[in-house]
Amino acid sequence: MRIGWIGLGHMGIPMANNLYKAGFDLKVWNRTLSKAKQSGLPYVEKLEDLLSDREIIITMLFGSDSVEEIYSAIIDSKIPLKGKIFIDMTTVHPETAKKTAEKVIKNGADFLEAPVLGSVKPAQEGKLTIVVSGDKETFEKCKKIFETLGENIFYLGDYGKASTIKLINNTVLGSFMSVISEALVFGKKAGLDPETVVEILSKGAGKSGILEAKKENLLKSDYTTHFSVSLLHKDICYALDIAKSINYPAVMTTQAFNLLNSAKANNLGEKDFSSIIEIYKKLSNLKEES
Repeated sequence: MRIGWIGLGHMGIPMANNLYKAGFDLKVWNRTLSKAKQSGLPYVEKLEDLLSDREIIITMLFGSDSVEEIYSAIIDSKIPLKGKIFIDMTTVHPETAKKTAEKVIKNGADFLEAPVLGSVKPAQEGKLTIVVSGDKETFEKCKKIFETLGENIFYLGDYGKASTIKLINNTVLGSFMSVISEALVFGKKAGLDPETVVEILSKGAGKSGILEAKKENLLKSDYTTHFSVSLLHKDICYALDIAKSINYPAVMTTQAFNLLNSAKANNLGEKDFSSIIEIYKKLSNLKEES
């Protein structure tokens, strides 16, 4: 399979690297050419060259706007798309996934909606969870690709379902981090040792993959970006839009959204989402020790 990869951000680079290391015939293209050159992967300078030469095109972008932009450029390129398979692994609004699928299929190609659960580390290790919507036969054709990128693969059927469950997953991510951050600052404000608080929470009600993954970052105030505030904020916006459309009272998700809004207002947008703990520190007037 000749695979073309579009999108070389925090997640795109390790995922594309895993395919290349696994022996797939891979070429990449990125809107910012310098990222393609720096990736160390075989690249092309023009989108048209990628489309002409590849059977499968995978996109891993920022959100709905970037997906709409790239797929419009793909359609407008006038390169024949018949027989090709497009896989979008971006986290998008379900309506964007449906519209993109319709546009691609109308031009004779197949389309899979395949967002991923996990951040940079599981992406590097090929241990992502991948949820897929689209034609079952096309999914089966691409299964080796998914199995290279992730260890848990779920096929969900109709377009929109994969994006919906991905967004629901990320509401849990935002809500968990909000509660964990609140608990850690609560403990410190009450005069407890933060490391002791983390250790006890990790053995008790706070035990979770999120606390395990982020506890050192939270204790050291190290917000090196694995999954940014801006990305999670975008996902929560999409999730609340779905909730509104079905009259669902997403109470905890709304509170997480408010914290993410505050984090962005405090210039934390490009920091890891664990940095929302800084909002609790501000709210509690907690002074960091020098």
